[in-house]
Amino acid sequence: MKRIKEIEWKKYNEIDKKYYEEANKLVESDRYYRPLYHIAPPNGLLNDPNGLLFKDGVHHIHYQWSPVTPYHGFKHWRYVTTKDFINYQDHGVSMIPDHEKEKYGSFSGSAYDFGDEVKIYWTGNMEDGKGEMTEEVQLVADFKNGNIINKKIAVEWDGNIFTPHARDPKIFEYNNKKYMVFGVRTKSDDLGGIALYEMIDYDKFKFKTVLKPSIKGNDYGYMWECPNLDFLNNQYLLVTSAEGYFNKDNKYELNSSRNVVYTILNKIDLDGTELNEKFAMKCADYGFDFYAPQTYRVNNKLVWYGWFGAVDVQYPTDEYSWHSMLTIPRELSIQNDILIQKPFEDFKNNILFNTKKQKSNSLNLEKAKHIKINLKDNLSFKIINDKNEYIEVKFTDDEIIMDRNNQTSKVDWDYENTRYAIRKIKNESQIIEIFIDSSSIELFADNYQTIFTSRFFVKDFNRVMFNNEIEFESSDIKPMILNK
Repeated sequence: MKRIKEIEWKKYNEIDKKYYEEANKLVESDRYYRPLYHIAPPNGLLNDPNGLLFKDGVHHIHYQWSPVTPYHGFKHWRYVTTKDFINYQDHGVSMIPDHEKEKYGSFSGSAYDFGDEVKIYWTGNMEDGKGEMTEEVQLVADFKNGNIINKKIAVEWDGNIFTPHARDPKIFEYNNKKYMVFGVRTKSDDLGGIALYEMIDYDKFKFKTVLKPSIKGNDYGYMWECPNLDFLNNQYLLVTSAEGYFNKDNKYELNSSRNVVYTILNKIDLDGTELNEKFAMKCADYGFDFYAPQTYRVNNKLVWYGWFGAVDVQYPTDEYSWHSMLTIPRELSIQNDILIQKPFEDFKNNILFNTKKQKSNSLNLEKAKHIKINLKDNLSFKIINDKNEYIEVKFTDDEIIMDRNNQTSKVDWDYENTRYAIRKIKNESQIIEIFIDSSSIELFADNYQTIFTSRFFVKDFNRVMFNNEIEFESSDIKPMILNK
């Protein structure tokens, strides 16, 4: 579906129904790429997961949404809940950009459960009408009975310190005090950093510092979007989505248009400006389509969703008037300074069924499948159709390689190169898990140390072909039931 300029900056409820009807018909006609068990928009464009919260046995999941057409436009939030990752309640639009400081969109943010009440923190975006940002303000609202109400300004934009880029707030607890962190681009050097504000009460904050890199020669880009700062395994894990942090000379790291990167902080200095990172930030995912993940606590576990998409790219699903989805939820841990991502156990236990062990060089499938392999040697496999169109994954002596150059429909962007990762586990068994959906693959390798999150566009794929006969376990996946 093409851009429709007359609706680009209208609130969702101001758009004529005829546009929704046209878009929804296109979505319904997509028999190739529409996911079975991933969260996707009813139409239009989905991007960052927002306002993630687990409370009273319910997962609350919001996401940014631009209505109708598959392009970045006027950002709203949509909202779904689930208890079991099979049955979802679609609550529709949860955030309308109607505050005076979000005239150009409700940008990303998070939820925090204070016990007596839940608050939503997010960024209001302001522009000059010509596509240039003028300021970004951190806003706060109450989250009651599934509704976001009572919007207020929590942190004004400080034009003396920041460029107009200052967004994506999240609450972090340290030494029995709470702080707001958000990503910024500072005026002094035109580079990225983490702004840190101390909480005075739920709606008021005081500036403390901006944390910048400690390791010389590393700036991590000009803007650090969607920062997550979490205490995990007795360490401080920092993850951010970096704009302008690339490495064209290294085929393994920093090869996307924007990269999700992480490090561990040796300490948090509230009175200084040093990030105190233990090592230079490195990639959290080696696939084509992973950005803006957000963490939340599920009992004693740290879980995240990511945007199953990428910036500056349009997908073959454009013709069906929808763009992107969310990843499956993943449980995080740290081992030997490496971020471990496992498919969230509650999710797996509920959606997988009809599990079988078999030995073969192929596996028939339709739309969705889960595969688990205990791999010691090398391996390659293709998800393929009868026209010999496919996506291919290879495990060599030294590398893991993902190649989607032979798809039915091409993805046209500047970063459409084959993806590589160094194989961390060699000459000994490693667990590999593969989640396949209608147009996506999530590959967990090296005992969950190496992740490839990628869309692929192979029409009517019907089997996985291995390069030799192997033993593996396969499971069917229960489709999502979305109740409106």
